[in-house]
Amino acid sequence: SHTWVPPTSPRSGPRDPHEVLGVRPGASPAEIRAAFLARCKEVHPDGDPSDPSRHGRFLLLAEAYGALSSPRGARTPPKG
Repeated sequence: SHTWVPPTSPRSGPRDPHEVLGVRPGASPAEIRAAFLARCKEVHPDGDPSDPSRHGRFLLLAEAYGALSSPRGARTPPKG
């Protein structure tokens, strides 16, 4: 099975939440939620407690989902 890997390294700075979740800019809330849930299943820390990188990847997904789920974040592209 293929495990999701973030599009950039952890030290490269802010990431586009659309890239992190694998959705297009302008994606509907339902598309954003579906992508978030699918990716969470792939990287949730409980899925493989022996893999310490899962925690960071899971937090990255949660942060991206939060950014796109907020009324402001869902409408405007990230600055940067």
